Amino acid sequence: MRLPPYPRGITRGPLTAVPAGLRAAECSVRVAPSAAPAVAALISSWEFKRRAGFETPAGAPEPGAEGVLATRLGGIRFAEPVRVVWAGEHGFGYETRPGHPLYGEESFAIDEDGVFTARSVSVPSTPFWRLGTPAIRLLQRDVFRRYQRIVRETAACAR
Repeated sequence: MRLPPYPRGITRGPLTAVPAGLRAAECSVRVAPSAAPAVAALISSWEFKRRAGFETPAGAPEPGAEGVLATRLGGIRFAEPVRVVWAGEHGFGYETRPGHPLYGEESFAIDEDGVFTARSVSVPSTPFWRLGTPAIRLLQRDVFRRYQRIVRETAACAR
């Protein structure tokens, strides 16, 4: 199975041109200016993914750092190898690595207007995972809803 190429860092900005074969997903939440620093601090760390229910690498996300995210579904642990593509004080993005159920990239950022955005471009990484595409899409939507809830909760506590 040939996976479509894409420019690394594609999720750092608006998804205006997504390469053929990849599926884009995006969600945003506007937060009050007073809450933006707290949200930025959260989404610049692995703590954001921990709160969304994932085991995460140790340390801070640094460009080039590799690690494993993991989650449990139905009592089964799914390991998801990743590599950080970019990181800064307003968020970070990572690409998936061999062994991850998806091929692609995901990012979290908050802009100067206080808009948090989670973005991803992905496709199932193997024919096996392609069989689960409908379930994977449902799980992605659920995770994006968790991201929005976590940002809203963080913003509410920061006021």
